[in-house]
Amino acid sequence: MADTDNTETGTGGDRLVARELPSAVNSEKLIAEHAAINGTVVRTRFPPEPNGYLHVGHAKSMNMNFDLAFEKLGVAPENRETIFRYDDTNPEAESNEYIESLREDVAWLGWKPIRTTHTSDYFHKLYELALELIRRDKAYVCHQSKADIEASREISRAKSADPNAPGDPNSPWRNRPIEESLREFENMRKGKYAANEATLRMKMDMLSPNPNMWDQVAYRIKYVPHPHAGDEWCVYPTYDYTHCIIDSLEHIDYSICTLEFETRRESYFWVLEALDLYRPKVYEMSRLNVSYTVLSKRKLLKLVMNGFMRGWDDPRMPTIKGLRRRGYTPAILNAFCKDIGATRNANVVQYERLNAFARNGLHESSPRVMAVLQPIKMEISGRDLSGPEADISIPHYPFDPSRGSHTVRIENVVYIDKQDFRAEDSDDYFGLAPGKIVGLKYAFRVRCESFETDAAGEVVLLRVVALPDSELPEDKPKGSIQWVPASTAVPVEARIYNPLFTVEEPTDLGWEAELNAESEIVNTQALVDPSLLTWNPKAEDHFQFERLGFFVVDRDSTDKKLVLNMTVNLKDSKPKEAGMPNRSRKEEQAKALADKLARMSIAPEEMFKSQTDLYSAFDAEGIPTHDAAGEKISKSGYKKLRKDWEKQKKLFESASA
Repeated sequence: MADTDNTETGTGGDRLVARELPSAVNSEKLIAEHAAINGTVVRTRFPPEPNGYLHVGHAKSMNMNFDLAFEKLGVAPENRETIFRYDDTNPEAESNEYIESLREDVAWLGWKPIRTTHTSDYFHKLYELALELIRRDKAYVCHQSKADIEASREISRAKSADPNAPGDPNSPWRNRPIEESLREFENMRKGKYAANEATLRMKMDMLSPNPNMWDQVAYRIKYVPHPHAGDEWCVYPTYDYTHCIIDSLEHIDYSICTLEFETRRESYFWVLEALDLYRPKVYEMSRLNVSYTVLSKRKLLKLVMNGFMRGWDDPRMPTIKGLRRRGYTPAILNAFCKDIGATRNANVVQYERLNAFARNGLHESSPRVMAVLQPIKMEISGRDLSGPEADISIPHYPFDPSRGSHTVRIENVVYIDKQDFRAEDSDDYFGLAPGKIVGLKYAFRVRCESFETDAAGEVVLLRVVALPDSELPEDKPKGSIQWVPASTAVPVEARIYNPLFTVEEPTDLGWEAELNAESEIVNTQALVDPSLLTWNPKAEDHFQFERLGFFVVDRDSTDKKLVLNMTVNLKDSKPKEAGMPNRSRKEEQAKALADKLARMSIAPEEMFKSQTDLYSAFDAEGIPTHDAAGEKISKSGYKKLRKDWEKQKKLFESASA
């Protein structure tokens, strides 16, 4: 029950209040009827139109309508109900493909509606109510063309600025007799008019300062079969006519939408008042805007139809299908949506904020494997690798060795990543270079003796020598690189994803030119250590490629070759591929703020455990005790890490206060 603070419903006051209107007030009779039907239940609805695929903005709406709204209202779980409604009033743009896609996405995200409905289920009732509007002299059949209606609206617009402006904005058919409109509306239904020759318009107020009150169209003629209702109708109701009525018929307590619908409050309640129907409460929240992408259905459709993307489920798309294929899980998306919440303040959420939840969500469940995206052959001398000492035991999850381990056998020929070798060294580079010593992760240290290049100058072979413990330098090498054995490495295709656009907020005009040409980089020759196959990888299985990021098995995989998509790179690591946009100081400040907000959700005991490229063991508080190569961290190093841990502890506790 939405009209009063009723402790029986578990509500603790109405926190979803926006602009009030006299027409929104229910009579005592309507309140009593609504209470008799809903009882202690508080009901919301999620009503997408099946004219496209759901995106992350819809995920925010689902989170609000299935969960957050009830949390804000203090509604007990047993009194919560959400209806999943297909708002299917436009048969030209809708299809069974979209209907099925919406159903799959709602279920995949874990939301369970009390029931699923279609606006088209109510077509007969809506038609009866349209007849009632005519009988009450609140609607009329109009024969103005689109151009005529727009000309009338221009007059209304002029009179809003100057009441003495010339012209009459009203339709010539506005005051036709009621019986005539009833007859003509029936003729519309019987197909006696061509499309656009007649509409049913609501007799609102052409002199209102709100354009949404300028005699909106309630019904139009469309000789198009409906994907759900079939070919019974040739007249179809509009969103502005149906939306409020279906909310009322389904006894919705809170009709939640985005802020661009705020000016439709007048028309929403005008229809319900004209028909004396129950008026739900309406609350508008800001749309979700995410940096470096677009959430406009029109733009997303253009991305697909013009071939910029391979489909609605392209991993670069912000659609639920695309995010799922990219490797984001329901838990990640729902946690992200819960964290950003729902307010009336417009803002742009940094994509990195979503990535922070991805790292946190995938850390515990993703087995670690070693991989090289751009392999360089490396020959190792100086050590006999024919015996059992070449079998390297590697933990599935380095942060918790108790969860098991696997063995990778190191050989005299391995592959390392192209990014881990430079012909010329520098002080800020921790990879391999001529004469330099680095650690092979989980194995031993090597020194680069020489390298070979091809005709194009590309490095194709490295020669290194394994160092015995007696020859190790006093200063421990800072670098530790991953490797894969040449004879047993698993060939895979690894797809790396960068931001979809080169600018944080794509413009409305010319936005296609702002697409990032390197938003997807495909490494067709990537190699992964053989332990990958022991997991029997299948689509949507996750792995962490050590020192690189979290990857998910793509459905393009075959028996001959696996395909994996990078979900997100590891925290604080720089993408090694081109295509990342340069940031301005303002953008960097915004990103820093977003990073801080994301860090506030991470418990201090978890902050280091995802950094397995740096650390291999931790104490009871989650502070690293050993580096990635298994060496014990010095006292001074541990002291610095504890200081960082204490800062995170304060940040985390401040968020919980």
